Amino acid sequence: MTLSVKPNIQIILYVKNMAEEVHFYRDVLGLSIRYPQNLADYSDQMWVELEIGDATLALHGGAAEIPQEDHEIVFTVDDIVHARERIVEAGINMREIRPLEDGAPIAEGKDPDGHRFAIRSYKVNAF
Repeated sequence: MTLSVKPNIQIILYVKNMAEEVHFYRDVLGLSIRYPQNLADYSDQMWVELEIGDATLALHGGAAEIPQEDHEIVFTVDDIVHARERIVEAGINMREIRPLEDGAPIAEGKDPDGHRFAIRSYKVNAF
């Protein structure tokens, strides 16, 4: 039997502070909320879904500990310099932009709950 994988995947992050996480992923990174929409305050939500193209980033409330370091979500951006500046201006610490093995730029950081993320561009020497 062959597994038929559909294009829409779901990534689940277990978070401690839902309001801060929603602010980061929606307001700083610019992801759209799929569910629940149009709430003024997300702090009491246990499940929030954000759109990443054909994928869903689901934030699951109730985490009690700091996330492990063995995962990272990488977002592709057009202008890595501008994207990094915007994220840093929002109060998120990020490493400097560096080239990957193929020459494409990447910069890593941690979201408000400590989940590792990175932004990258496929434009070689774009920084």
